[in-house]
Amino acid sequence: MKKLILLITAPLLLMVFIVWSCNKEKDKPEKFSAQSVEENKAIVENSGIDLSDAMKRMETMGTNDVIINFVDLSSSLDSKGYLFSRKSKIFSTLEAIVATTRGEKRLNNVFDAMIYSRELKSEDPESIQQFWDENVGTYTWNPSLSDWDEELGGDKIILKFPSSESISANDATITIYNYTGVNMSNPIEEEYTGDLPVSLNADLKVGSEILVSFVFGASYNSDGVPNAVAADLTIENFKFEIDVSNNTHVVSVNYKFLENENLIMDMGATGNGLFTDENYDDNTVHHSETYSYVCDYVWNPNTQQWEEVYCEWTDEWDETEFEEILHSASAHFQLFNIELRGDIDIKGLVDQIRIIDEAYENEEIDSETADTRYASKINEYLNLRLVNITNNEIMAKAEAYVVHESDYGYEDTYIDFRLTFGDDSPIDMETYFDEGFDTFVTQLNDLFYDINSDYDTDLEPIDY
Repeated sequence: MKKLILLITAPLLLMVFIVWSCNKEKDKPEKFSAQSVEENKAIVENSGIDLSDAMKRMETMGTNDVIINFVDLSSSLDSKGYLFSRKSKIFSTLEAIVATTRGEKRLNNVFDAMIYSRELKSEDPESIQQFWDENVGTYTWNPSLSDWDEELGGDKIILKFPSSESISANDATITIYNYTGVNMSNPIEEEYTGDLPVSLNADLKVGSEILVSFVFGASYNSDGVPNAVAADLTIENFKFEIDVSNNTHVVSVNYKFLENENLIMDMGATGNGLFTDENYDDNTVHHSETYSYVCDYVWNPNTQQWEEVYCEWTDEWDETEFEEILHSASAHFQLFNIELRGDIDIKGLVDQIRIIDEAYENEEIDSETADTRYASKINEYLNLRLVNITNNEIMAKAEAYVVHESDYGYEDTYIDFRLTFGDDSPIDMETYFDEGFDTFVTQLNDLFYDINSDYDTDLEPIDY
């Protein structure tokens, strides 16, 4: 049973490491850092502090107050339909910005909002293009009516409103423009038969100063699946970038977060394999199992007893050998000058795991031997290391190892990960990240305190 659980959870574990690994060509060959464990920990800690400082600077942006006031005024726009709805791309992105600076959401929520919008509501027009054509025009906030005055016409959606509660003039403007779509099948929402977005732009200005600009572009395969998506969001000095592409052999996604031209965060992943419906079907097996259970009782007058009546229930499910779909993967996570990089041969690793599982299930090896072989194969097919990109030196490598645990006389083993350094000294992940990061956590808690004071929120400090 233990090996069966591992077989089920192994793909999930592997996907975690895909997201946190990469395979980039560097100008200089990698070598282990000569610095001590404590010195390398300080470098990682400083990167975390730098991120906290950047988030503090985002918190103080004047744009936040403009967006907050717009969100407060826009509740009446929601009833007008798509693109005015808070579920739409523009509105949800603006809300995600403020929530992230408040600490209520994470940076990835901004990225999600930039490329994702929910389906049209049932009362909306049958297509985005139809809504666009019917609603382009200028919408001006009327404080005496607490509503928006409408003047339809033109080729843009323009919203004029006060930048704060203390200003009576409509000095802020959101302009949504350059919408184009394409009509094709929609594999995500079958009930929607309208156009899919190809381009969209939006700007937020106060006076003549542009505070926010948003650019979205996409192209699609003949079946309606996007083969390329690009989105850029600029907020004062900060910028978010997204690039997604896919074809039948390669799928990739990359996110960047910058302040001016300085990279704060860069993360992405690439998967290689054969991503076709035919390959998916060829590697998917349908299973079914039928069970009998007592579903009723019938009185038998001859025996003067209640007799059981049996019914049958059939459980059906599909199992896909995902390693035949996604063969290998690479990804990266960079925070300022620290990068976690590596690569993984998914098909090679899962093929080996299946061999070990079969040997264990046939009782050819015991549990400890199976775990030892699992760890060995993970280390063979997964190469994960933490690198200081300023000198391309490896600060630590991650390796799988077998942990022996004794609890009330019961011996057990399981697989965990630890870091090894240039002197081959190992340290487990929990110990490494559990000590020495006091300054980072203290500064993060200070940030939470400021957010709670400024926005009347109740973020709990980290108990470190």
